[in-house]
Amino acid sequence: MNQTNAQAVVRLEGLSKRYPNGVEAVKSLSLEVKAGEVFGLVGPNGAGKSTLLKLVAGLLRPERGRVMMEDRDLTGKPSEAARWIGLMPDPLGVYTDISCREYLQFFAKVHRLEGAKLAQQMAAAVDMLGLGPWMESEVESLSAGWQRRLALGRMLLLDAPLLLLDEPAAGLDVRARAELLEIVRGLSGIGRTVVISSHILPELEELADRFGIMNEGRWVEVAPGRTFFDRRELKAGLGGSRWRILCADPAGARAALEGAGRTVVEIEGGVEFAADDEEAASRGLEAVVRAGGRVMDFRRLDTGLADVVLRVLNGGES
Repeated sequence: MNQTNAQAVVRLEGLSKRYPNGVEAVKSLSLEVKAGEVFGLVGPNGAGKSTLLKLVAGLLRPERGRVMMEDRDLTGKPSEAARWIGLMPDPLGVYTDISCREYLQFFAKVHRLEGAKLAQQMAAAVDMLGLGPWMESEVESLSAGWQRRLALGRMLLLDAPLLLLDEPAAGLDVRARAELLEIVRGLSGIGRTVVISSHILPELEELADRFGIMNEGRWVEVAPGRTFFDRRELKAGLGGSRWRILCADPAGARAALEGAGRTVVEIEGGVEFAADDEEAASRGLEAVVRAGGRVMDFRRLDTGLADVVLRVLNGGES
């Protein structure tokens, strides 16, 4: 997505939330998400991701800070926020003893959607999600993947510009995950803005335009002065990358690299090590050659989202 000149759909200003048990789940978080952007929210269990999404949706009121939707202050206002923001929580909490049609009609009634607009929005959501063959089936008869599509459908009914997805592919098999995430990818193409929290990092890496990592209620810096990063920066080896040397004497190469201050993992037929940039990686190669190592191959490994997350959560250790 080209974000040049794109306006912020939602702006979080210094949000903080403390629960009655004393746990401060969100600590002075700020964020702007642009129109049509898919923002990937990453972090370990207990990082505060679900709390943050509930704050954005108005289901929780922060002790400090604001949730702004363009010029609207939606802080702690669930009824007003529901007109502009759709939240797909985890777990889903779907009703299972009614038909899919009744399920969608119930949520349409809650939001006072009726008449021609309801028919139009229902048809569009059903078509996009492929729910047509299941509309008269009871929800409990659907697989987990189709239940998640149905839960997504209740948000699409309202045509909300911002969708918040909390672990939307949790518990799904590989095929169901791929199908659901392809639908999410299509939402950006029709102008929806999406914030998605997921532990399935390889798929999130291909889905989101930009990423932020949370831990203990705060954003984590991925490089000095940098909190958020995009897919292009990720592929370029944001904040350092890993390199591989294939050689005749892996043990000798490891000793040479460790002597040069590199963190090294010995692999079959060679070694892998971390370096901040190409110049540092070249110095590592030079150390191996000077130690008499016979090098057959030297290359930078692709940096993935999981690599960056693990590095920053481990305090910069690679």
